[in-house]
Amino acid sequence: MPDRDLGGTTPRPPRIQLLGFLPAILKPCGPACAQPFTNRTVAALKSEELRETPALLLDNANRAHAVADDLFRDFGDRIRIEVVGMDSPKGVWLGLRHRVGSGFAVIVDGREVFRDPNDYAPVKSAVSRALEARPNPA
Repeated sequence: MPDRDLGGTTPRPPRIQLLGFLPAILKPCGPACAQPFTNRTVAALKSEELRETPALLLDNANRAHAVADDLFRDFGDRIRIEVVGMDSPKGVWLGLRHRVGSGFAVIVDGREVFRDPNDYAPVKSAVSRALEARPNPA
């Protein structure tokens, strides 16, 4: 869907979705939400989660963090990053729509999908193209 001319308003920044099976620590609530119910510190809950989280989830979390760091370094506030867990309704839908298995994927503006990217350069190029495709603010 092409961006519409909004009469001089600033177009929305490209949305970069980091999709995968992720530990709860990357989800909006994470250990902080469990703290009032367990009467334990957030640090203790975080430590417990890291010990009990399967390696695949920790690997995906590390990859998401690395990609986000690179994107923020290269594009700053010109983009929107959204972390989406595959176990959420939105994650299931995105996974089916873009044929993402149990790995990790980066979806640039809903158009370009990088499944299990080992190289940041193609992701960076796709984000640059997404930015170039937007009209310049007047």
